[in-house]
Amino acid sequence: MTAATSSNSRDQRRFGRTGYVALLGRPNTGKSTLLNTVLGQRLAAVSSKPQTTRKRLLGIHTDKDAQIIFLDAPGVHVGKLELDKAMDKAIARALEDADLLVVMLDPTREPGAEDELTAGLAAGCGKPAILAVNKTDVASAADIARSLAFYRQRLPDAPFLEIVALDRVRSEALLEQVKAMLPEGPFLYGDDDITNTSERDIAAELIREALLEELRQEVPHSVAVAVDSWKKKGNRLRLDATLYIERENHKAIIIGRGGQKIARIRESAEQRLQAFTGAPITLCLFVKVAPDWRQKKKLLQEFKLLE
Repeated sequence: MTAATSSNSRDQRRFGRTGYVALLGRPNTGKSTLLNTVLGQRLAAVSSKPQTTRKRLLGIHTDKDAQIIFLDAPGVHVGKLELDKAMDKAIARALEDADLLVVMLDPTREPGAEDELTAGLAAGCGKPAILAVNKTDVASAADIARSLAFYRQRLPDAPFLEIVALDRVRSEALLEQVKAMLPEGPFLYGDDDITNTSERDIAAELIREALLEELRQEVPHSVAVAVDSWKKKGNRLRLDATLYIERENHKAIIIGRGGQKIARIRESAEQRLQAFTGAPITLCLFVKVAPDWRQKKKLLQEFKLLE
């Protein structure tokens, strides 16, 4: 299924439990993984590297009695770049729009400054919240208790559930809790809609996900992806995309010896894009230097990273 936009006719709206649910947490708590699992489709970029999610992504889960509109926001972190400020704005916008928060906890890591920021944002916005303790398949009971105790200092009344974001069955109880806490109202999207994000924007994120897997250290965080063209020829899609980097010496790292690195990135991205679109993909990648783009508001807007 591909991305869609709102399609319900106004006089045929369904009613049930519905509302906006912001996914909030420090980087790498599993917010995007949970969204992909719930939707049954890979919309959000996922990697083990921090700051994988750079902008807000809307995902729509609809069943027989509810429509949950998830807002997947960037991970809460401390940063000084203009890109970091843009990500902070995306988080603030998600909190403003939300009817309910799902605060994701990672008990495999000791609570720190980013957890303090996350708990403070959740407590300060005045919205009801659920504590979703992720990675309980690998965390110890002591780790889970430590993480919960930390967040309950700020959110003492929030219900909590233990989940595994990769496992739909082990996340089902969270969906039921979300439904119970949402108001009743008309569904805002059609039954088959899963996002209002354009196919090009999702494709750019999936290409960046492939980059994050292949590249190490600082280089992947200084890359922005823009899909320049999207053309269908027969049953095949051809996409042209530009990888914008901040430094000239990063170009050689991305391309690799004899073009081997960028070939692996392209092949990995094509697999993701084919799974998303359901069509054979030909992807052409270009590398261009945009000096210090993470510090320039105009380029952040051009790359759709600043709302």
